[in-house]
Amino acid sequence: MKHTILFLVAVMFSLTVMAQTDGKTARERRREKAKELARKVETAIDSISVRGVDKAYICAPEKPWQIIAQGNVNQSDLRMKSVINGNEVLNDGYGEVITRPHIKTTPSTYVGLWAGYRGYGIGFSKNVGGDKGTLLKAGVTGGAYGVNFRLHNFKDDNPSVGISGMVRDEWNNIRIRYSLPKPIETRTIIFDAYYMFNKKRFSYAAAYDMSVIQKRSAGSPMAAVMYYNSRIEYAHDQNANVILFMNDVAKMRQSQFSAGAGYAYNWVPVKGLLVSAMAVPMLTFYNRFSMRFYNSNLKEAYKAQREHPEEDVLLPQPDEYKIWQTGKIIQRGKPSFNLDSRLSVTYNARQWFFNTYGQLNSFYDKRKKNNGQLTDWFVCASIGIRL
Repeated sequence: MKHTILFLVAVMFSLTVMAQTDGKTARERRREKAKELARKVETAIDSISVRGVDKAYICAPEKPWQIIAQGNVNQSDLRMKSVINGNEVLNDGYGEVITRPHIKTTPSTYVGLWAGYRGYGIGFSKNVGGDKGTLLKAGVTGGAYGVNFRLHNFKDDNPSVGISGMVRDEWNNIRIRYSLPKPIETRTIIFDAYYMFNKKRFSYAAAYDMSVIQKRSAGSPMAAVMYYNSRIEYAHDQNANVILFMNDVAKMRQSQFSAGAGYAYNWVPVKGLLVSAMAVPMLTFYNRFSMRFYNSNLKEAYKAQREHPEEDVLLPQPDEYKIWQTGKIIQRGKPSFNLDSRLSVTYNARQWFFNTYGQLNSFYDKRKKNNGQLTDWFVCASIGIRL
């Protein structure tokens, strides 16, 4: 019995050792396969980045990784035109009022990091001044194309809201200025893709993610598509007076698809220095806009004063404002023209590089009684190293 037990223990121990050995071997095989796959991917990306280019104009750095510290400044500017019932806001029987609400956020500062390999990268930045928010960016660039994604979430505690209007036949101008008691909450998504027709001598990547270097000046015609999505909300009780002047709208969502063509040029005045500019007019062929409407006790008090002038109806104080949703509409906007433009300055110093670029987007919206224009700009300054 003792010999049998010892024999079984020895067999079990041997099997355990063999299993562990096999397990290590399996892990090693998996590790080798993973390394081989990574090498193939790296080789493919390296090949794509310089495939078909004129090396007298474009070269790929020996070190493929880019680690970049970034600082961003951005601002959003929303201008609208709206036709509202003047009786509801002026209480003097003036009929329709044409208002031009203007919401402009304060310039905001973000800091963050970007990491990329041969034009494939992602970055994240967080607010340090101005509004409160985050900025997520991702990009893929090759010899002939560029694809970018930008997600910006923020709240602005103190946007200025300027409202000017004209009352038919009676008044010339009404000018009222507010600061929103509660923050305006905004989320914007921009996804754009470019194709460069002169991929042999012009590089988009050299100006915007520094994964390659432009050695000589060159330009290129380009085609582009863009998806834009925005959500703007200020549906808070304390904002009842502003909502009233915004034609009862307190939540807006918009989606647009655009396509266009333009031109980009990379200028290399001296070795290591690159100045790049591009402009792409775009036709927006799809424009979906939704709005949510709100009533308030402030509006109801104005209505009561108008309908019962003999009664002493008091208006609620700002801390007593209450709002509630009354409806929602979805509209399809008419085709319109937008603009996508960029300017970039880059300096390469061995494995280090310095870059500043700015982007301006203007989005237009035309509807029956409400027209709007959102201008969104940002400037990014960065310092990076190639590894």
